Amino acid sequence: MAQQKVSYPAAERQRALQALTFAENSVLSRDLPRDTVLKGLQLRLSGSVVTTFGSGTPVADAFSIFDNIIPRIDVVINGSRVVKSVRPHMMRMQQLFTTQILGERRSSAGAAASAYPTVDGAFVYGTTGQISSVAETIYIPFEMVYCEIGMGREATWLNLKGVASAELRLTCAAFSKLLGFGNTAPVVYSSSTMAIDIVTLEAQDVPPQIAFSDWKQTTKEITLSAETTDYAIDINRGNKLSGILMLARDGAAGSATAATGKLASNLAFTKLSLKVNGQTDIKSTTFQQLQAENRARYGVSAPMASNVSILDGVAHMSFLARKDITTALPLQPPLVDNVQLFVNSNTSSNVSYTNPVSLTLQTEEIVEPR
Repeated sequence: MAQQKVSYPAAERQRALQALTFAENSVLSRDLPRDTVLKGLQLRLSGSVVTTFGSGTPVADAFSIFDNIIPRIDVVINGSRVVKSVRPHMMRMQQLFTTQILGERRSSAGAAASAYPTVDGAFVYGTTGQISSVAETIYIPFEMVYCEIGMGREATWLNLKGVASAELRLTCAAFSKLLGFGNTAPVVYSSSTMAIDIVTLEAQDVPPQIAFSDWKQTTKEITLSAETTDYAIDINRGNKLSGILMLARDGAAGSATAATGKLASNLAFTKLSLKVNGQTDIKSTTFQQLQAENRARYGVSAPMASNVSILDGVAHMSFLARKDITTALPLQPPLVDNVQLFVNSNTSSNVSYTNPVSLTLQTEEIVEPR
């Protein structure tokens, strides 16, 4: 008797796509499988690079390795439908808010490359000619991770069955971006083995005709060179707004020997107000109040150590009630003409404007199927 084939239709599937080799100042691309429905992508940057320099030891930027040398990640469908345009640090903070766990971020330096660096932290420079090794993982979800199961989490899976093209794009910067802001001594980077592994999380059993919403995430940055009141930042309209993730950084310049980058700042911005049509306040708060709300809402414990916390400079403004996707803020015309986030920056006695203060915004929208 012929043996019956066993099928696992509801099982979550994973597969490893061909890795991408990091290349400075380039855009790397990998086609995504078009026979499945994606829940998310896991990206892991690992490898090593030789650093050579003159006297002293360079200081690395305080932010993650991934965020500095691959500052932008895009997922584009059919050439023009942008589902994600995000930066790794925002994905790292999003994972902390939604799981209370940080992804791996490890680095070490020595005479030989390390296959598995064990020290948690940003990029590490050894002495000249030594090898710096790294390992860092981020998760890019298509499922709406701020929602509960059954209340919209599955409503934004990415159905790639039948699309003409689906592409993951990684925008790479130069290795020099790993240097802390203010370092002046040049560093030569050579013999890089850094690569990005890509693993999919899939629901292959979903029929191709099922229509999902897109959880669209896009990023932009504004800079301010002086104290500003009610600075208006245009927010995307036309869809439903589920949240805005913010990252504030001080404009202080470091020294060549003790520069750790433009530091994340809890003081750079004070008042925050989201207004619809220029008059209706949807959210009115302060940056620090929003940070306190985030700790309570998401159950995140991020204690201070050496005057630094992982949540420094980060705040998430959520528009979801009860973790329900149907409560996202509708911003479609003709009822909505404009949406703006008004921000106040702090005085020069509390924040440095030596270089521009920056505020990075990750706008999170629900794009319903049409």
